[in-house]
Amino acid sequence: MKLSAIDTNLLLALHALLQETSVTRAAKRVGVGQPAMSHALARLRDHFGDPLLVPKGRQLVLSPVAQALLPSVERAATAIADVFVGGGGPGPGSRRSYVVACVDLFGASVVPRLVKAMGEERGLTLEVRSIPARSSEQILEDGADVVLGSFEDLPPTVSQRHLFSDAFACVVRAEHPRVDRAMSLKTYLELRHLEVLPAPLARPGLRIERALGAKAAQRRVAVRVPYFGLAAQVLAQSDLVLTMTATFARALAESAPLKVVPAPLKIPAQRFSLIWHRKHESDRPHAWFRELVAKVCEEKFGEVG
Repeated sequence: MKLSAIDTNLLLALHALLQETSVTRAAKRVGVGQPAMSHALARLRDHFGDPLLVPKGRQLVLSPVAQALLPSVERAATAIADVFVGGGGPGPGSRRSYVVACVDLFGASVVPRLVKAMGEERGLTLEVRSIPARSSEQILEDGADVVLGSFEDLPPTVSQRHLFSDAFACVVRAEHPRVDRAMSLKTYLELRHLEVLPAPLARPGLRIERALGAKAAQRRVAVRVPYFGLAAQVLAQSDLVLTMTATFARALAESAPLKVVPAPLKIPAQRFSLIWHRKHESDRPHAWFRELVAKVCEEKFGEVG
């Protein structure tokens, strides 16, 4: 086959389909409609004589032929970006759409800065998603380019970049009748507690229970909510207490009449990271995006321990 007969748009479609394993997400990533991406997939299947994406339960996965093609397709897509976008320098390349997943308070701290940073690259689309009740690996498999948060026991298929560590504090309403500038452990255990569960299977109180040890049973959780924004409003109109990391506690206190006091127990600092799927390690546009996200986070949280 002559090189002039090759449709490079098909290569970009193939690259997106193999990475996203979804016609809908691949279409959004390339910036075309779903019917156009479905037509591209049909042409690619005809060319390779293989389905490329095959059903597995409710999802699509790569066929053996597609898995074998992936390294070569990634190299080819990167080579095209090197030639036509910035001469091989950093930049979004052939990617026009990016997805980041995080809880609402983390997003409020970072996303406006990220939008401003991405605004310098015209024509890019940013999608922000919440973190559902699934593993970090599944979130990434579902189309998130990067996830921001605190993670433990990551599988070998996931890469991680540490951003910062943060100590714990407590948040109560500004005129709380039992809390002034500090709080005793006795008062802490007597108050009713609020927890934020961004996902149904999250366990935000586990670190607190470990720190309390034998006294953990005395801590009474009265309310659980899925969003930090909602938590701020609940705290402002009750005598509940929320235990969370100090940097985000101060950010929360800016949204409602709240105050932040030191936690009356020693809880190990929480590590926050940026994670991504290892299949994107050699993807230059993806590397550009995760470096941009990391830079924005480090500018925002650079002074945190």
